[in-house]
Amino acid sequence: MNDAEERFAERLAEDLDRVLRVGLATDDIELEVGDGAANVRAARLIGEKVETIEAWGRDVLSLYCPIIERAAELRLAAAFWRMVGPA
Repeated sequence: MNDAEERFAERLAEDLDRVLRVGLATDDIELEVGDGAANVRAARLIGEKVETIEAWGRDVLSLYCPIIERAAELRLAAAFWRMVGPA
């Protein structure tokens, strides 16, 4: 991973933490870049579960929005489960 990709992964981790907030933490971010394709995989700790968010795209920048959107979905699902899940 080059320096720019490393900074992208660090910034993505910071932004994911802002989206997920308390109770959902970033465990690991893996970034793979090849000829005309990129992949990012973020492992998230949700309570005692590990949830993996993954996106593919033509370049690193195209991965940002899908990962942030998926993190927001996870936060919403976790909040919903806390409200209506088993007592």
